[in-house]
Amino acid sequence: MVRLRIRCRCIAVAVIVSQIFVGIWFFSRHLDPSKQFLKRLLNEGGQSILHLTDQQMSNYYSNFGKDMCVKAGSFVEKSSEGKCVCKAGWLGRRCGVPEIMQRTEWMQNPELSKNLQLKKRVKRVILVTPFSYEFDIFEINVNELHELVDVFVIGEANCTLCNTGNSHSLLNKLKNGWLKDYQSKMIYVPVHEKDLKNSSFMQTLIHSGLRLVSDVRPDDLLILTNGEEILNRDVVVFLKLFQGYPLPVKCQYRNYLYGFYWHNSQVSSNITDPQICAVSFQFLANAFEYQISRLQAGNVLEEDLNFFTTNEQPVAEWTIAEAGWRCHLCLSVQNIFYKFMDYPHNLRPKWFTESSSSMLPFIQRLIKFGQDEALDPVGNAEFPQKENLPLYLWNSKESYVHLLKNPYETVSIHNLV
Repeated sequence: MVRLRIRCRCIAVAVIVSQIFVGIWFFSRHLDPSKQFLKRLLNEGGQSILHLTDQQMSNYYSNFGKDMCVKAGSFVEKSSEGKCVCKAGWLGRRCGVPEIMQRTEWMQNPELSKNLQLKKRVKRVILVTPFSYEFDIFEINVNELHELVDVFVIGEANCTLCNTGNSHSLLNKLKNGWLKDYQSKMIYVPVHEKDLKNSSFMQTLIHSGLRLVSDVRPDDLLILTNGEEILNRDVVVFLKLFQGYPLPVKCQYRNYLYGFYWHNSQVSSNITDPQICAVSFQFLANAFEYQISRLQAGNVLEEDLNFFTTNEQPVAEWTIAEAGWRCHLCLSVQNIFYKFMDYPHNLRPKWFTESSSSMLPFIQRLIKFGQDEALDPVGNAEFPQKENLPLYLWNSKESYVHLLKNPYETVSIHNLV
C-alpha cells in the first residue's frame, strides 16, 4: 500500500512537472509576427501593450578596441582602431554624420554642435503616421526603416470603405498577413476623423498610440510623417544614434505627384514647407505638454527654453532640407477616387463628383498629362535615378514600376477608361 502511494505521488509529480515544461515551451515559443500583432490587437479589453526593449550596440556600431565606427556610414572590413573608413556621403571621425546633416546651419555653429556625440545606448524610435490608402508608401517606409524604427503607430481614417469588410482597408490587409514580418512592431489606431491634416487627428493618433507603448525613456525619439512621406534612412540613423543636436527638428521633402516620375519642376513647389518631424519624448512633454497643435505651430515658451538649456539640450529650430520624399497621390486610380470620396466636401477638388464612371478616366488623364488637383501642370516626366530614390524602392523597382514610370504615357486618350 505504501509503495502504491509513493508510486502515485511520483506519477502526480511527474505530470505536474511535465505540464510546467509544456507551459514554459508554449509561452516561450516564437510566434509569427502577424499572430503577435493579432494577439495584441484582439486582446480582451482592447489592444495590448507593446514593450520597448534596448537593442544591441553591435546592430549599429563596429568595435575596434576602444574605438567604434558607425556601421551604416563605414566600410567595416577596411576600418581599424583609430581609423574609420567612411562610405561616400558620410563624414565624421566615426563616419556617423551624413552629408545631408553636415550641410545644416547649426552644424556650422560651435555653440550648438559642441554637445553632439554618439550614444552607446541608442534611442528607440517611434514613427507615427496617418494612413489613407497609401499602401505602397507605407510598405516602402516599413521595409526601408524597420531596422531603425522600434514602433510604427498607424492611424487609419474613418474611411467610407473601412466598415464594409472591403479589402482596401488597412486593418483588413494587416489581418490577412500583409507585412507580417514587421507586424510585431505595429500599433493600429482607428481614428474617427477624416481630415488627416487636422491637429485633432494627430492628437488622437498620438494619444491613443502612445498609451499602448511602455518603457519609453525621456530621450527616445518621436518621428511624425503625414502618410505620403518617406524619410531618408541616413537621416534616421543620425537622429537615432546621436545626442546633443538641437530640438525640435524640421523636415522638408522633395515633392512628387502620382509617382516618382512626376517631380515638380517649379522651384517654389519642388520641395515641401518645413514642418516639425522629430522631437524627444521629454521635449514633447515639457515644451509642448503633449499638445500636437502647439508642436505643429512650433511654439516653445521662454521657461521651457531655460529648462532645456540647463539640461544641456540645445533648443533651436532647424531644418533638414530634402530629408526624404513626399509622393502625393501615389495610389491606384481607384484609390485616388476613394481618397477624394473620404475628404470632407470643402477639401475635395472643385471638379470632383461622386460618379466613378466619369471620375476614373478624368483622374487617368491627370496622371497621363501631369496635372495636379488644381489642374496645374507639374513638369516633365522622367525615370528617376538611383540617388533620387529610397534604397528599398530602387532595389525592388520591378515591384513598383507603376511608381517609377507613367502607366498612361503611351496609352491613347481614347482608350482611358
